[in-house]
Amino acid sequence: MANRIRLIALVFCAALFAAFTAASSSAAIVWDLNPGDQNAPVGSSSHTFTSSGYSITAYGFDNHSGIGTPHDLFYKNVGPIGGAVESGLGLTNTPSNEIQVSLNFIQFDFTAALAAGLMNGQLSVGSIQLNEAFAIYGSNVLGTLGVQVSGTFGSTFDNQFVGIPNFGQFHYYSVVATADDVLPVAIRADLPAVPEMNALLPISALLLLVFATTVWRRRFSA
Repeated sequence: MANRIRLIALVFCAALFAAFTAASSSAAIVWDLNPGDQNAPVGSSSHTFTSSGYSITAYGFDNHSGIGTPHDLFYKNVGPIGGAVESGLGLTNTPSNEIQVSLNFIQFDFTAALAAGLMNGQLSVGSIQLNEAFAIYGSNVLGTLGVQVSGTFGSTFDNQFVGIPNFGQFHYYSVVATADDVLPVAIRADLPAVPEMNALLPISALLLLVFATTVWRRRFSA
């Protein structure tokens, strides 16, 4: 009987350990927009980035009053300038190969990521020197800039992740320079949340009850 009780106790502890491990695990998916640290044309006006099996697609556009016409993308990677990061995803044949104020935008398609349940989307934009800035726009139509969903982010936000407001409201989000020029660096989103510990407590209590009941029965049947 003692061996059986020990076995039950081990099973109980293993179940609790698995529950606590699942509850404490969390992960973010990060898409590096210049994963090869290149300094060369992408070769297309669009490119799909995949991280841990999750994909987003970037599109380059020239801006015609909010309507985009395709513009080829460019992997930019040069040394920091003015303290700002100069490695990311830009455009061919523009000054510094970057998004120019009023002239261009880079739009990201989050359709597949949203369908997979990813949440808390964030953008990191670099090459933001003093007096340069960017904003985020949202749209449900590819190539249409849509509406501004964020405030303006200046040089203090260079290479810093900022949240995409109301992420999931739109399928497409764009980076737009609101002063001079900027360079998208990376995108991040969170995997679907695992159950909170308070949701696991009833399971733990049930396991404890089964363990205690089994021990009680074994003792009184001995």
